[in-house]
Amino acid sequence: MARADAPPPPPPLAISAAAARGNHPLLGKAPLAVFSALALLAIPYASPKLEKFQVARIPGTEDEVEQEPVEANALAAIPAPSSTGEITLKASENTGTITNALPTDGKEVEVDPELLAKTRGSIAIENPTSMDAFYARLAKTVGKEQGAVTRVLHYGDSVITSDFISGTMRRKLQKDFGDAGHGFILIANPWEWYFHNDVDHGASSGWTSSRITGPFAGDGLYGLGGVVFKGAGANAFFATTTKGDYGRKVSKFELFYLEHPQGGDVELSVESATKIPGSKPEVVRFSTKGPAKVSRKKSVSVTTPIENGAKLSVRAFGNGEDRLYGVVLEGDGPGVTYDALGANGARVRLLKGIDADHWKEQMALRDPALVVFQYGTNESEEGSVAKDYEEVLGEVLDRARAAAPNAACLVAAPLDRAEKGGTDGLRTKKVIPKLVDAQARVAKAHGCAFWNTFQAMGGEGSMAKWVRARPALGSGDFTHPTPAGAEVIGDLLHKSLLAGYEAWQAKHPTAPKLPAALTPQEPPH
Repeated sequence: MARADAPPPPPPLAISAAAARGNHPLLGKAPLAVFSALALLAIPYASPKLEKFQVARIPGTEDEVEQEPVEANALAAIPAPSSTGEITLKASENTGTITNALPTDGKEVEVDPELLAKTRGSIAIENPTSMDAFYARLAKTVGKEQGAVTRVLHYGDSVITSDFISGTMRRKLQKDFGDAGHGFILIANPWEWYFHNDVDHGASSGWTSSRITGPFAGDGLYGLGGVVFKGAGANAFFATTTKGDYGRKVSKFELFYLEHPQGGDVELSVESATKIPGSKPEVVRFSTKGPAKVSRKKSVSVTTPIENGAKLSVRAFGNGEDRLYGVVLEGDGPGVTYDALGANGARVRLLKGIDADHWKEQMALRDPALVVFQYGTNESEEGSVAKDYEEVLGEVLDRARAAAPNAACLVAAPLDRAEKGGTDGLRTKKVIPKLVDAQARVAKAHGCAFWNTFQAMGGEGSMAKWVRARPALGSGDFTHPTPAGAEVIGDLLHKSLLAGYEAWQAKHPTAPKLPAALTPQEPPH
């Protein structure tokens, strides 16, 4: 069976929408010809009545009644990449004009109101007192206190790797409360589907990586985003955009790395994103060598005018073993940053592979106000909830709370997922509601809030409706949202966060109120 996190081919409607909004690499003449052929092949998958014309089975569409339940501690059910080691990464470049159907002009994706009515709508966050630390930090940002930056870290699987839902959340919260910079980006692309909206980033060949999804690092020192990079003479760049309403602000770049006895030299070069005649980059060279393995960050200030943008180039010299994690783009505040920390193929149990003390060091360097965990897509491949699932999830949440004691913790349920069956040919995969219920129980028991993504989509049978909707909100794999669907989910979560803040503020009358324009029109249910 194919992996749940294999990138789904965007539906034709989503491709058309993206084409109107940016220069996506999938939209050249040759790729479009390929997509046209794929679209013809995809027609038999649009209806169960056309099954006999299908050339292959869609992952996750098998009738679960015919499946043997996976026996449980489920570590054996986890896709087993190579054990300890590294993979060699290809050169990559993602530019700010590539927006995965998120518009660059400040306008939101338009979705028919009747279509949205098929979703249940904004869902209240459960265990709301577990969000107090986040709302208290956000209150300082709402009150426009100098330097008040509210940082959100969003861990998850492929829907976060693509920066779909997180991209929408980032835009909306920054529009509401101020843009304090894009946040954390990995050094290079460890998965083909890795992407960040509204910024430019890329890397040369020559980088290798170990990942929480494998191949594994022997010491568990994966950094904030679950990936460690090594390179000899390799380079990478990170830049703000100079177009549109988002991704424009940065006052400093921060390189996250590991100081250790075998460390080598790294060069950081900051310059204008658009060339200014006569200007020269500011160059800083430093050593990552030290007596012990310790998490560090190196900050470099930005002095270029905002209209020209700013670009950071990172170079690993190769005179030692540089272990680099990622780069943060951050402004002075007040405002919000939103770190998308997705990993293709990830299950929440893989976070146990991060050394606990190391994770705490990384969290201390980032100082988040809220840590979100959104997993379940790949757990649903197992056919049943693993016997140790709740125990493992609870351990991960406990580790996270210990690593970031000043942050709130939020568990976001998985999306609905469809399979063959039911009166209309498709039904909710039976394991999904069970995973949702388990997550709700564990979140409450371990001091975290819970947001029911599954119910916000519409509950039972919602993915089938989303796939058949026009424009499509669900992809043809019956598992992933389209960009438009991800925007809907991001919008619903955003509304729930605003409603949660309003309820918190009512109990803390000295805290600043939301601006009238941000007050939710209808309370979540």
